[in-house]
Amino acid sequence: MFGVVTSDDYQPVGWMGRYPIRITTIVVAAFVIGMFATVIALSAHWDVVTPFAFTTWSFWHGSVWQPITCVLIQGASFFFLFNIFFLYWSGVEVEKYLGRQRYLTLLALLLLVPPVFLTCWSAGGVHWTYYGSYEISVGMFIAFATLYPNVELFGWVTLKWLAFAGLVLASMQTLPNHEWGNLSVLWGMCLTSFIYLRLIGKQVPFELPAAVTGLFRRKPKFQVVPRESAPRTAEGEDIYDSIDPVLDKISKSGIGSLTASERRALDRARNRLLNKSS
Repeated sequence: MFGVVTSDDYQPVGWMGRYPIRITTIVVAAFVIGMFATVIALSAHWDVVTPFAFTTWSFWHGSVWQPITCVLIQGASFFFLFNIFFLYWSGVEVEKYLGRQRYLTLLALLLLVPPVFLTCWSAGGVHWTYYGSYEISVGMFIAFATLYPNVELFGWVTLKWLAFAGLVLASMQTLPNHEWGNLSVLWGMCLTSFIYLRLIGKQVPFELPAAVTGLFRRKPKFQVVPRESAPRTAEGEDIYDSIDPVLDKISKSGIGSLTASERRALDRARNRLLNKSS
């Protein structure tokens, strides 16, 4: 699952002029094309849900393409723009961190969630039809927030709280119509993203209760600041000295030019600085 990655895995798939083309770019383009194709088919009164949306009965009777085609069925709405924006924004950052191979593994795991969870429902005699990419977008944003939980947006909200609020709101959309199948797929994708990124990062041993309760840990509102700042320790100097060449390389060639060892050094330095600040 985690495989050996090389420096080439962190490079774009190709270039369009000066703009890099990544796996996320291709996925977003496929969703946009799927939206136009869905609108055209519905305008012509063609049935796209029955052959291309995922249903357990059809999948286990030969429609093996449905886990892929179901996410391409898109409705045309203003909300679709936000869906695509969050998918691209978070997906690019996750892809830069994981590399192409492990990022494709994450996408494959997310595509496996609907067949697994909806098959469990059908075993209990309840059948659901699934299509759309909303759950994948939320799951990818959870992966992004797992990587950088304390990054602040708009100067006041951290990614982990924004991801938690988004997950709650997305879950509430399924409650009025009792869409338990879509709700299970949503939570399944979010858990898959969270567990996969935790196992990849190996930042902390994976313990779900501690990970969940850590989100609600209260931080002190006031912090006592000494009159004279303490001199930088030798450990702090070592952090900055060791990471300076990597930062120079990023400023000259971009983060995509880092090798796997340099990315690990950057992550180690970031974690040490976060631990010191906390």
